[in-house]
Amino acid sequence: MNKPTFAPEVAPSPNGEIVIKADNVSVFYGDFLAVRDVCLEIPKHKIVAFIGPSGCGKSTMLRCFNRMNELIPGTKVEGKITFYETDLYGSDVDAISVRRKIGMVFQKPNPFPKSIYNNIAYGAWVNHYQGDMDELVERSLRRAFLWDEVKDILYQSGLDLSGGQQQRLCIARAIAIEPEILLMDEPCSALDPISTKNIEDLMQELKQRYTIIIVTHNMQQAARISDLTAFFNVETNDKGDKTGYLVEYAATKSIFETPQQQATLDYVSGRFS
Repeated sequence: MNKPTFAPEVAPSPNGEIVIKADNVSVFYGDFLAVRDVCLEIPKHKIVAFIGPSGCGKSTMLRCFNRMNELIPGTKVEGKITFYETDLYGSDVDAISVRRKIGMVFQKPNPFPKSIYNNIAYGAWVNHYQGDMDELVERSLRRAFLWDEVKDILYQSGLDLSGGQQQRLCIARAIAIEPEILLMDEPCSALDPISTKNIEDLMQELKQRYTIIIVTHNMQQAARISDLTAFFNVETNDKGDKTGYLVEYAATKSIFETPQQQATLDYVSGRFS
């Protein structure tokens, strides 16, 4: 079994604070083992990229961090995932509360069929926000680099925006409820190069306030924006079932320039088969 390799420079973040820790995490869909034995630590205020071939469990692992996998019938998570010192799957932990702290941005922009203003305000209303709603909406849109583009059309539908604007609206919606972590599942895959650059620039700004974990098939993107990179691979059994596993997790520079595992070197150099 391939064990994950940790480069020495990864381990603590500058302030030594680890936000998420996965300890021997495996994920099953019914009897099917989708991901096995993942161990990694996510430092605060870093961008961590998950890379690897299709079917290697990147998105499955990402969804474990805010318990989104529970929405898929028959899913079972083994091992332990902690958010600071709290077991995210503890019997006394509410999944909805987890998702307030750990927000999600999906591959395809999915604004609500509501006004731009109400896209941002809705989550706050649901969570009984007591502050100034106008101020919250403006602050969230500013943090998403979208305010100047939409400030005069706040009551138009969010669906009228361009794809890149819609994705930034979804990011603004996610940060409006003040999470600590943003999960991003291929947030740029449906966007043009200019919109992609806008989202990447936005992520660099957002990591000053949030910890970001991104799944991407774009290795150049991972190299550009992430501080740490986790390379996942996949193995296929006799029945053709694919199980993902973590091969190597290290500083992004190490993964792309001096990886410790041959499979990682093959993947990042394009020799992966």
